[in-house]
Amino acid sequence: MKRLFLVRHAKTELIRYDITDFQRNLKERGINDSNLIAKKLLLKEAIPELMISSTANRAIQTARLFAENFNYQQEFIVRLDELYEGFTTQEFLDMVEKHAKIHESVMIFGHNPSIEYLAFNLSEEFYEYVPTCTVIGIEFDVEDWKDIEARSGKVFLYEYPKKYKQ
Repeated sequence: MKRLFLVRHAKTELIRYDITDFQRNLKERGINDSNLIAKKLLLKEAIPELMISSTANRAIQTARLFAENFNYQQEFIVRLDELYEGFTTQEFLDMVEKHAKIHESVMIFGHNPSIEYLAFNLSEEFYEYVPTCTVIGIEFDVEDWKDIEARSGKVFLYEYPKKYKQ
């Protein structure tokens, strides 16, 4: 059984003329949301063996906050520029297989619309909204990452910050 966690980065500052989209940082709300969701995942024992993040500031900052909550060493977060631009479903699966070979679970920190697109294309049924700091957990009944096919996963987790805020 393989487990994939897709994470949309947390809430960021608005686009400004003096920085690129790539350089945008998390807002205080994004920091708080990251800590909230990471703690909820801890309670559910939904902790990955491997973490992979886009190199955009907001994604890597989200990944670092999750890592801190999970006691995961930040220097082991794999950073991939390609996650900023996005992958086709097959390119994404090839990337996961390349980096997660020996791991049963992997958490990917990226951006929309890619996270939503991947959740839809990798699971049997996912039609949910994906706000910032959403985590979608998908299980695959396979022994090896290379055996995963599109639309074959089962969503077992769907967490987002507003779920816990009244």
